[in-house]
Amino acid sequence: MTKPTRAQRRAAARQPEPGSSASRWLLPVAAVVLLGVGALAWVLGQGGSSAAPGASPSAAVSAGASSSQDVAAGPPVITGTPLPAFTGTPDDPAIGMAAPVVQGYDHQGAPVAIEPNGRVQMVIFAAHWCPHCQREIPIIQDWVDGGGLPDDVDIVTVSTGIEPTAPNYPPEAWFEREGWTAPVIVDETGSVAQAYGLASYPYFVILDGTGNVVIRLVGEIPTDDLEQVLAAVPRS
Repeated sequence: MTKPTRAQRRAAARQPEPGSSASRWLLPVAAVVLLGVGALAWVLGQGGSSAAPGASPSAAVSAGASSSQDVAAGPPVITGTPLPAFTGTPDDPAIGMAAPVVQGYDHQGAPVAIEPNGRVQMVIFAAHWCPHCQREIPIIQDWVDGGGLPDDVDIVTVSTGIEPTAPNYPPEAWFEREGWTAPVIVDETGSVAQAYGLASYPYFVILDGTGNVVIRLVGEIPTDDLEQVLAAVPRS
């Protein structure tokens, strides 16, 4: 059977999933922006998301399973205080906390970091087997290609929940098929996801220029909403 083209996959991703409530996930964002940065913590629901397997975000990783990551690069190095687990409550205790600094590597072994750099960062945690991630990633890439990402915002991706026996493995092939242009940290053991308090996928952590958490979100988030949330992040 002929594999769908990238354009066909993107068109399919835009179709509502039967029974999904992912289309709207929080307060109307215009209201969020009008209320100011403090209101960004009012996350009202999770939309379409996939729960992380087990107590640990990467508990599904098979013991001793080999990774496509260059093993010589080593696992990510994480420093700083871990964020509390995200529960989706309006008063997220992680807001204002310094996010852990991560020094990691992509699938080719090139270094990729999450660290304060004076720019807003949108950290996206995605699992290759998660249907909501499979829908969200091509939509975000089209948004980036169309110039929707603000010039002063960086995207860093964390490929986590890696499971060789699950669908859509290996994750790097999936990102390549979707033309994903953001750098990707390989989080084979789930240590980065755990340090950032991940509970489900896709998971977004938006940081200000000093590396502090502004808001955490889960689910399929419309790019119009992402634009308005990012616009409300304070710049130094």
